[in-house]
Amino acid sequence: MREAKKNPLMSEPPPKHPAKSTARETTIISARRTAARISQAELAGKCGVTRQFVNLIESGRTQPNVAVALKMASALSTTVETLFSIYHPNTSEEISVRLASPGLHTGARLNLVCIGRKWTAYAADTMATLGGGFGEADAVLLEHKDGEELSRARMAGGRTLSEASGNVAFAGCDPALALLTGSRVAPGLAGRCFWVNCGSGQALRLLAQQQAHIAGIHVGDDAGADNMSEINRMDPSGRWQLLRFTCWEQGWMLRPGTRKQFTGTDALLTGQLRLANRETGAGSRRWLDRQLELAGVPGNRLPGYAKEFKSHWECACALLSEEADIAVGPRAVAAIAGLDFISTGDVAFDLVVPRNLLTLPKVAAVLEALRGQRLRDEIESLPGYRASEAGLPIARRS
Repeated sequence: MREAKKNPLMSEPPPKHPAKSTARETTIISARRTAARISQAELAGKCGVTRQFVNLIESGRTQPNVAVALKMASALSTTVETLFSIYHPNTSEEISVRLASPGLHTGARLNLVCIGRKWTAYAADTMATLGGGFGEADAVLLEHKDGEELSRARMAGGRTLSEASGNVAFAGCDPALALLTGSRVAPGLAGRCFWVNCGSGQALRLLAQQQAHIAGIHVGDDAGADNMSEINRMDPSGRWQLLRFTCWEQGWMLRPGTRKQFTGTDALLTGQLRLANRETGAGSRRWLDRQLELAGVPGNRLPGYAKEFKSHWECACALLSEEADIAVGPRAVAAIAGLDFISTGDVAFDLVVPRNLLTLPKVAAVLEALRGQRLRDEIESLPGYRASEAGLPIARRS
């Protein structure tokens, strides 16, 4: 079998595998154009090329650049990947992936992301996401052996590797990131955005390991100075770009009926309030540890300190089920869960993107959406949120 030609339409080329005939591309483009009652000359005019060039594309003798491909897809009311995918739609493709989510079993549904020719798989269904029902998934896990770096997965639901290669993965704990998930990356581009709900420390590790395109971080005050210090520590060479996403109101979430028992950090030492704690490295955990240190309160003496939860929502659920009484989290989560809330001030949640990914069409499209007024308005409809600077770059400084 012959080697696949490099596909210039792919923002990141997938791993090598056998190429298919371009006959399918010819059929799809010609069929789409005919169905739209557009001649080759008319399509050429819409795309800013000659009729002869359109004929070469339809006959499979050449491929357009990204700009022309996007115009062609728009003119034919479809996506670039639908027109130019080199994969057969009826083939259930298999792929080797790195599993980024622990404890997955055979048959688990997966979200896929490809960065630097390496595929990473995340659990599509987690306790942190199932409250909103099942969402989209790209593949299912076929086989995993402990101790082996790679596992086998099969594409699901008629999806192709070509489509999945357009996915953009966010990692972080801001619940507002969910507003970006499930949507297409941009008109004319294949792939979708999905959210890996995890603490700031884990998000930055995933970014450093090329397992996420964008990481979210909040480790300090509303001005973001602590975020900057953390990024400078992890990326002294300046390869990462920092962007603002949101500022949210943080504070103590309390189980209804326990507010009078909490008079400050010292009250945690009485043993009457059980803590729902975040995992080590999470922004809320770091903030809590700092407050305990300032108050001279040893964490290992607090009931519940050693019991960790993976998201703000899981902490809220622990309070609602009376498994715990108090946790650090956003006002928005407390309001939705019907918990009492004592504000401690605002925190900045920033996004981190490797500079070499900023020019990828799919990443650039997502960052452009972040700067849109519609998304900012939707974020600010959440209790305690501000998003007037969403998507704006923050200059790196020492």
